[in-house]
Amino acid sequence: VTLMGSPKNMQKVYKLANYRKKTKNQWARDDPGFALIQFGFLVASTLAWGIACLQERLTVVRFLLLLVKEILGHWLVGGVVLSGVCASLANRYLILHSVHSVAQTVEWLYAFDIHCNSFFVSFLFTHVVQLMILPLLLGDGLTATLCANALWAMAMAAYFYVTHLGYCALPFLTKTEYYLYPVVGVVLLYVVFAFLALAGYRFNMTRMVVSFYFG
Repeated sequence: VTLMGSPKNMQKVYKLANYRKKTKNQWARDDPGFALIQFGFLVASTLAWGIACLQERLTVVRFLLLLVKEILGHWLVGGVVLSGVCASLANRYLILHSVHSVAQTVEWLYAFDIHCNSFFVSFLFTHVVQLMILPLLLGDGLTATLCANALWAMAMAAYFYVTHLGYCALPFLTKTEYYLYPVVGVVLLYVVFAFLALAGYRFNMTRMVVSFYFG
């Protein structure tokens, strides 16, 4: 629930990480509860999207294939890769070395926790909000293209912002604002796609994703 609030409320999630470090000597969650909740949300959203996009063409086999794509490909494998890259970058370039403190590194499990937090926020945009206004976003007009791409831009920007909050919460890291740099790229891409849409070349992210998964 905290992750669904304002940026200030989102920071409370990482205050719990500091509490765990003090009481259990680890930054990462010590139970898989949140990951299991996300798993359940992904199952439910996959079913909802399958019904909305495939209707009577949705079979058990097709549903299971969609679920594998979504959970293994999108959430798990993507999360493992991104967590590994982000943790490696932090441990290699962002560690604040001090002779007055014990050397620390970013735990991979904590990096995956950050991914789960970030994914959940982007999930609300790409799986919940997008599904609710899907008929609007699937249109081939300018408004549909701009709205669809804005939704995806917000989802990606939110992912990187929550990721930044996670690494910023670690007191032994410095210059964690580097994790916000991809947001600049997201904004620039949105602007480029908007100008292309105005020129008649419309790249609608929602239509492309729906075509990839359900075409």
